[in-house]
Amino acid sequence: MKRRNMFLALGMGAFCIAVSLFAADDPFNGTWKLNVSKSKFTPGPPPQSGTITVKVEGDIQNVKTEGQAADGTMTQTSFVAKLDGTPVPITGSPTADMTSLRKINARTLETKSTKGGKPVAQRRVTISPDGKIMTITGSGLNQKGVKTTATAVYEKQ
Repeated sequence: MKRRNMFLALGMGAFCIAVSLFAADDPFNGTWKLNVSKSKFTPGPPPQSGTITVKVEGDIQNVKTEGQAADGTMTQTSFVAKLDGTPVPITGSPTADMTSLRKINARTLETKSTKGGKPVAQRRVTISPDGKIMTITGSGLNQKGVKTTATAVYEKQ
């Protein structure tokens, strides 16, 4: 009996380690810093800075952003989402109150954001084959309701 419990405990430990290693290998996992000079925001001006931190656990992403807008205003948002397209609350965003993520393939996600049930943004997030660059392309509405488009290039830290 003791031997069986020992093997069961070892097996569970190995499973937990395997799950954590799998999440660590997810190409989205990590901290990403905006490269403003390689990015394009229409209309401008671009933000001064931006960082996205993604923690992946299975099919769930915990996402936190922080940055500095063009006018110097500091921004922070966060959400935890399953990769199945189910809308979840987003905190800290002046333009959206819900967001969703849908996994297209191992290196591509689609996101959609809404405010008061109305669509305000849609984006495609891709990770480069070498895992060093995350590119977010999309369109949406800013706080004034003006249509925006962007290609934001982030580098893995």
